[in-house]
Amino acid sequence: MLFKNVLVPFDESEHAQAALHLAIDLVGDDPGATIHVVTVVSNDIMPPSMISASGAFGEAPVDYSTYESFLSAVAERSDHDLHDSIDSLLGQDARTLQAKLVVDTRLAPSPVDGISTYASDHCCDLIIMGRRGLGALRGMLGSVSYGVLRSSDIPVLTVK
Repeated sequence: MLFKNVLVPFDESEHAQAALHLAIDLVGDDPGATIHVVTVVSNDIMPPSMISASGAFGEAPVDYSTYESFLSAVAERSDHDLHDSIDSLLGQDARTLQAKLVVDTRLAPSPVDGISTYASDHCCDLIIMGRRGLGALRGMLGSVSYGVLRSSDIPVLTVK
């Protein structure tokens, strides 16, 4: 098989589910292949309770240890939800899958950054991702798939 390390960005949409099924069809019967199913959570979320108006320009407005704990909890919860979602989506297919399935959640400034960085860090050789086709200025691609196509050095296969 040409591709052995495939990344599937996953947001639980029908398009992402179709991308996951395509990845399984493509490399699922190869025991030497790995399918990375990854959800990217934005790390620029800041709950209002963590912002101090009194420290706008002088004092440190954020307790960063609390913020890091908050982000870790968000990622952990997202990772748990992702595992449950993948398990229910695959059902019986999970038992027949021969490729290694890695389910992960990443914190990143944007989905495009998270997907591109994850693919690079894990030496992925293909990204299979859903596309919604709602981006008027970007033709038939959504903004995330368009951004990944532009920023990635590896092949990207989009699925509608």
